[in-house]
Amino acid sequence: MAVKETSVFTRGSIAEIADAFPQAVDVFEDAGIDYSCKGARSLADAAAAVGYRADELIARIQAAPRPDDAVAWSQQPLDELARYLANDHSDTAGSKIPGIRAFLDGMADQHPSLINIQRIATLLATFSTVVTVHMAHEERDLFASLAVNGHGTAGLPNARLSQRVLRELVEHEMFREQLRTMRELCLLIDDDCATEIYAELDKLSRSVHYHMHLENNILYPRAIDFENQLRRAS
Repeated sequence: MAVKETSVFTRGSIAEIADAFPQAVDVFEDAGIDYSCKGARSLADAAAAVGYRADELIARIQAAPRPDDAVAWSQQPLDELARYLANDHSDTAGSKIPGIRAFLDGMADQHPSLINIQRIATLLATFSTVVTVHMAHEERDLFASLAVNGHGTAGLPNARLSQRVLRELVEHEMFREQLRTMRELCLLIDDDCATEIYAELDKLSRSVHYHMHLENNILYPRAIDFENQLRRAS
């Protein structure tokens, strides 16, 4: 193992590992490790919490191929990251969530006696509404200022970013729990269709988790640090 890799694995947080080794994201997901909302933990602590040893996860990360489209977002300009996240908002609200809602509605029609499918569909409808409002607030209150402040071309925002970010972090935790609840309900469905439903929910969950990781562990800390630099200079 290279010295640089050893340092990241032993001294870095799981969020930092996910940034340095994008293939770690799927390893963490498969292991049940929350790298998006609890990304500040060490690999050793995160592994122990789900019954793994750190060296087992390191081996899996090193054996996994690095995604061809991986981007080192921690090294990209803030405004570019904000644009990427805004585009992902549009894709999530306009395609991903409507697609799985239509899929679940179809499954509920095919299996009217399986009440847990309808429960999942109802929870997803609520999730969709709340997430859409959340994304709109982020774009209005955070991303808009970062689009200009990312290169220091505008003044300080009226309210501290840290105050806005705290609200976003709390809501992110809630979204993760809602997604987990839907997946757990899927496990209670006594039918072969449960496998297909779980796969769709898992795909959505992984996408949302990664998005929240980029915000919680990269965008927000860098934005607050940049704001503090501007305030000290003003």
